[in-house]
Amino acid sequence: MLRRSTRRRAALALAVVGVSGLGIASAAQLTVSSRTLQAGSATVGECQPATQAVAVSFTSAFASGAYNASGVTLANVAAACGGQTYRIQVATTAGLAIDLNGAAAGTDLTGTLPAGGGSVAVTMPSTAVSTIGSVAVVFAG
Repeated sequence: MLRRSTRRRAALALAVVGVSGLGIASAAQLTVSSRTLQAGSATVGECQPATQAVAVSFTSAFASGAYNASGVTLANVAAACGGQTYRIQVATTAGLAIDLNGAAAGTDLTGTLPAGGGSVAVTMPSTAVSTIGSVAVVFAG
């Protein structure tokens, strides 16, 4: 009797491992693609070549004992991206989104890239530079 119980447990464990493996194998076969979407430093769209990184810089000034950023500039934007919509999200050093527009609809800055690419300067609410940890940029056309 003990032997059958051990066999059943072994069979059940094998079934659970097998089903888990199928889920992982199925997820590994999923592909995600887009025609004109880019985010971060990985190129997933068509307008910005992987060899032409978008440069992000902040306009900052020293006030009340600390540096504060009041604007963000995207430079080296490819001409092929001109006219597309951009979205900029600034996150804290803990990875939390910083509210940049004060609207309930979102915390990012949006606008349209210049027709020929190049650079775009965007005003943002004064934000302590010491709290800025990362920037995410998306182009969509």
